[in-house]
Amino acid sequence: MSEGMNVPLRYQDVNARWMTEALRGTWPDVEVTQVRHGPIFGYKRNKFRIEVDYAAGGNDRPRTFIVKGNFPGENDPSTGSAWAMANELRSIRDIAPLVAAPEGPHWHHISVEEEASAIVMEDLAPSGATFFHAFHTLDLGQAMAFMDAFAKMHASSWNSPMFAEGGVMGPGTLAWENRRLVNDVYFPTFFQQENWQSYVDLPRGRALPNAFQDLDKARQAWTNLWALLPQTAMVVVHGDEHLGNLYVTASGKPGLIDWVARPEHWPIGISYFMLCTIDVADRRKWERALLSHYLTRLAAHGAQDVPSFEEAWFIYRCATFYPVVTWLNNSGIWQPEAINTANAVRAATAALDHDAFALLGV
Repeated sequence: MSEGMNVPLRYQDVNARWMTEALRGTWPDVEVTQVRHGPIFGYKRNKFRIEVDYAAGGNDRPRTFIVKGNFPGENDPSTGSAWAMANELRSIRDIAPLVAAPEGPHWHHISVEEEASAIVMEDLAPSGATFFHAFHTLDLGQAMAFMDAFAKMHASSWNSPMFAEGGVMGPGTLAWENRRLVNDVYFPTFFQQENWQSYVDLPRGRALPNAFQDLDKARQAWTNLWALLPQTAMVVVHGDEHLGNLYVTASGKPGLIDWVARPEHWPIGISYFMLCTIDVADRRKWERALLSHYLTRLAAHGAQDVPSFEEAWFIYRCATFYPVVTWLNNSGIWQPEAINTANAVRAATAALDHDAFALLGV
């Protein structure tokens, strides 16, 4: 990584000079002579493919890369917030390497500053990787493979000393700050009356059963869920395990993008994954087998004191309430309404199937 580089504030700042500096962390003698921007892709206007030309002798290197950033100079809210981009890139650079993380695109350069951050990473398209989206749910083999990948990552941090005072992911560290910002700053905004009602009034909210639109009931269930979670193991979670952040390599190996990594209790990551990536009918058929597979693979990857199936089944069913609230309250900047609605309804259906309100004493 090249130090002291300016972070691009506008799309046009990703030019030959900037790319030369960005790639010199990988190839010290590289010189980019020209950059051609492809169209911006994805719902958020924060990433695009570029094609580069090199000076003589560089053509054995990749010709295309993906560049992502929050680009504040564009004055476009749809590029995303500075905090979210910084969180993502620090997760990739500083937290994921501390655990047995699933596959991810190789990155060549990351810059993180207060107002702007950017990453240059591998373009996975030439390698034949397949990306998912909210309306292309996983089949059973794919779901099992991702469960194994999550089990391996979770086992590598299962109740780890890394989370203790003085540990590399303990209080006062970047990882713990990610957890604090998500749990203590972001989540409480959900339950402000005006915010809650604004989302309930959207199609996603009106698509939910009445019980899930009730602020007081939801607040109590949420409080009771977080009171239960400390009984479960702390792990590093990806933090946003929905279909838009998953891919498989050409050989079928699971991969993840767009991290919000932090120490968290394992049911949060597993319930979110199961409810957001599997069709409702399939989830009803497969969830017991998938949870059992996760527990078996945790033990195989070296986790100690893995819960029994009965213990895990109880807390998983309680945690089905978590993605109901997070998708109901997801900003329209992050995902289009159809995706917010699909995931909120998938989660609410599971919470109804498992009578999560009753399990949580509401």
